[in-house]
Amino acid sequence: MWQYKADIPETHYQNQCVKLLLQKLGAILFSYELKTDTMSFRLVRGGMQAREIVGFRRTMNAERRLMVHPDFLEQMIAFFSGQNTERDSFLLDMGNPPTGKYSWYKFVIEQENDEYGHLGTVRGVMWRTDRLHDAAKEGGRFRSELDSVTGVANENGLLKEADRFLTGEGKKDINALVLVRLDCYGDLEKRLGKRGAETLLVRLCNSIGGKFRSGDVLAHLGDGAFAVFVRDVTSKPLLELNVKGIEAIFRPGNAEYGKYGMKCRITLAYSPEEGIRCRDLLNAARKKAPLL
Repeated sequence: MWQYKADIPETHYQNQCVKLLLQKLGAILFSYELKTDTMSFRLVRGGMQAREIVGFRRTMNAERRLMVHPDFLEQMIAFFSGQNTERDSFLLDMGNPPTGKYSWYKFVIEQENDEYGHLGTVRGVMWRTDRLHDAAKEGGRFRSELDSVTGVANENGLLKEADRFLTGEGKKDINALVLVRLDCYGDLEKRLGKRGAETLLVRLCNSIGGKFRSGDVLAHLGDGAFAVFVRDVTSKPLLELNVKGIEAIFRPGNAEYGKYGMKCRITLAYSPEEGIRCRDLLNAARKKAPLL
């Protein structure tokens, strides 16, 4: 096995490896102080260039200087306030000043409490994961295809992504549309408040999405209704068995969700026999009786 050279301390070697990795990613180190609303950035590549923004939330909201894509502004503020850490990717414009061109950035964070036990500092690493998106040309497309509460696709996004597959490489495959509808979602909003209900939706979104493959398309259709487009179904009985597992998270004995007293209806539709477009599958699923 390869050994470290005796004259190079292990901690020094590890630090150098981390630095090289961060440089390769083009990573940005950041630290956000909640009390002073101050954000500090350090770009690893190019000599750790520093940038500090006092009044960070005000800057994010400033007209024509949006660092955060409008669809993700509220979620980003909640993220840095410690209210929501379930989302870890955002569309950001890190230009100085912002240029209106956004990129996906992934975040890894740690939180530090102050002497009173309250969240005081959020620090971590962020790095760009895809190409630039021109807000003037593509911003409307993002707003029309993403659900602003959960961050997954909305109905428009689901239809577009699923139809791209159904008319392309998945044309000859058996595919499925799974529809999950919460009963009495309006009652949840009354009991938990709008913000509490939306936080619950984000958690449910992660739990439902965890039942499927990464290549399947998860969407929130609004009012507590979710849909999943499942590509290339090799066994209908296995899929239906897996889908029935979703119902288990709503049972009274479930440690995470049982206390909310929720019930759901789950239906499925298959292509090509019930439609060759996602809209056809969605309509078919809406008309079917729930799985037992």
